[in-house]
Amino acid sequence: MSGIICLCFLMFFQTTNAQIFRTAILSERIKTLRVLSIENWQAPPIIELNSNNQIEINFDMLGASPESYTYTITHCDADWSPSQLMQSEYMQGFQNNYIQDYANSFNTKMDYVNYRLFLPNENISFLASGNYVVQVFSDKDQTTPVLNACFSIVENEASIQMQISSTTDKGVNSKYQAVSFDVNYGNEIKTPVQDLKVYVLQNNRHDNMAALVKPLNIQNRKASYAHNPALIFEAGNEYRSFEMTTTRYNGLNIEAIEYHSPYFHSIIKPDAIRNSFYSFNEDINGRIFIRNNDAEDSDIEADYQIVHFYLPCEKPFLENVYILSDAFNNLLDSRSQMEYSLRDGGYVKSVLLKEGYYNYLYLTRRNISSPATTGLIEGDFYQTENEYRVMVYARTIGMRYDKLIGVQTLQFK
Repeated sequence: MSGIICLCFLMFFQTTNAQIFRTAILSERIKTLRVLSIENWQAPPIIELNSNNQIEINFDMLGASPESYTYTITHCDADWSPSQLMQSEYMQGFQNNYIQDYANSFNTKMDYVNYRLFLPNENISFLASGNYVVQVFSDKDQTTPVLNACFSIVENEASIQMQISSTTDKGVNSKYQAVSFDVNYGNEIKTPVQDLKVYVLQNNRHDNMAALVKPLNIQNRKASYAHNPALIFEAGNEYRSFEMTTTRYNGLNIEAIEYHSPYFHSIIKPDAIRNSFYSFNEDINGRIFIRNNDAEDSDIEADYQIVHFYLPCEKPFLENVYILSDAFNNLLDSRSQMEYSLRDGGYVKSVLLKEGYYNYLYLTRRNISSPATTGLIEGDFYQTENEYRVMVYARTIGMRYDKLIGVQTLQFK
């Protein structure tokens, strides 16, 4: 019996240990998943506890006939694994509510149904700060989610003062940017090195996130974070852009629009490897903005096109090549991975995307456990206007979850 108990415990530990949530599409029928703050679509999906702001989860299901979808909400710790809180401790309301805000596409060649979910709502309110994941299920299969949508709720109990500099411990005005910041915290934090969990993100990326950063020094309820190798980021280059908002003429960086029944195809101009030069561009740091020029409501009137990416390259890299963009929810996986084509002499990717404005970069990564890098294709230049976000969580003695006590975002210019 003891062996069975140990085996069950091991299986449980392995399962929970691996359950790290990210915003992700998990079904081929689901497209264009966006998680937004309704006050500012460019802001990260973070709202204040007990505020009037809401999170919007917006996605499309391919097909002409609406289907029923339900959703569940799970509270997570700072690392996006499920927390120990019971449902009644982090939310008021019931699980498995139906998403009731949906509409069929209108005057589009690609039939789809657009779904919107706003949280909190009349059925759901939140009781705790921290990280949350919404899992959406089809009524036909209540065991396998079709998507995960992650957002955070903050209660501002700490203030954060940030600085970003091209003067780093690895060089001055070279290819790096260093983040430093002070966290001023309240009286409930007794042992800040143990109580605080600090994460730093560059352009909403998780692949190069600085996790569980420790302070350099602590004084007068202020923890200072600086001169830490984890806080030195490769600067990268400005995001590339393209815009497809109509089929009547070529948009930004679109070389051609072709119609192959039943859909339109947008061919992006060939991209150059630019690791030897900085390329200034007014970008939105990897975000996307859905828009059709002639639409009153782009959520249901923007059409889908097959977009063709092409990166000329004499021979393939040893590393895998990915497209980093909110179009792929900033995940480096099979959806964003490019393939090398001997016939085309470069990396290619064809993907179904909704009309709008898109930012993207090319990253390389040797394998899933190694870090991704901009250096080989995009280069790294200290001038790059990157966005950095510090997220500070707290768990004091007796607490059973990671409370989000402070968030600060700063643009390096």
